[in-house]
Amino acid sequence: MHTPVWTVARMKAWEDQQNLAGLSYARMMEHAGSRAAEDLMRRFPHPQHTLVLCGKGNNAGDGLVLARILAQQHWPVTIMWLQGRQLSVLAAANQVRLPAAINYVDMAQLDVVLPSMQLVVDAVYGTGFHGELPQAVGECFATVAQADVFRVALDMPSGVAGDGDTVASDSFQAQLTYAFQALKPAHCLTQVQQLCGEVLCIDLQG
Repeated sequence: MHTPVWTVARMKAWEDQQNLAGLSYARMMEHAGSRAAEDLMRRFPHPQHTLVLCGKGNNAGDGLVLARILAQQHWPVTIMWLQGRQLSVLAAANQVRLPAAINYVDMAQLDVVLPSMQLVVDAVYGTGFHGELPQAVGECFATVAQADVFRVALDMPSGVAGDGDTVASDSFQAQLTYAFQALKPAHCLTQVQQLCGEVLCIDLQG
C-alpha cells in the first residue's frame, strides 16, 4: 500500500481531527510509543540495554511510552534528559507511569553510560524542529553516532525539520526511523534518508 506524505501542518490537522472524533492525543501517543517498542522487540528477541534520549515535548512523550513498554518486558532502560525535566502535559503524564526499574541520567553522564548501551532511541525534537541544534545536543548526537549501538529515531531524526526546509549539522544519525501515521516531506529527501536509515510508518489509529 502506498504510504502517504503529509506536511507537518497536515499531520497536526489530522491529529486535531482525530482528537475531536474521539481518538485522544494521549491515545495516539500511546500507539506511537507502544507500536515502536513492539517492533523493536520483534527485531531484538533478547532485551537490549537501551538509552532513550528525551527532550521536553510530545516527541519525548512518545519516547517515554516506548521506555515504559520495554521496561515492562524486562529491558534495561535508561532515560537521558537533554532539555531538562519540565515536560509537556502529555509527556509528563507518561513520565509518572514509568516503572521504578528505569534509570535517569543527564547529558553530562553520556560518556559514563553510553559504553554499556546496545540501542539508543532519539525522542528529542520530532518533526517540529527548525534551525541549528544547541551545541551540547549536537555534541551528544555526534558521540552517539560514533558508538557501537543501534540508533533509532521517533518520527524524525532530531535536527531535521519535518517539511525538509532545514537540516541541522550534527542531526541525529538513525539506522531506523519510525514515521508516525504518514511520511513527512523530509523523509523523502536524499540527504535526510541517510540520517533516517530504514523508515517504517506506524499507524496511530486502531
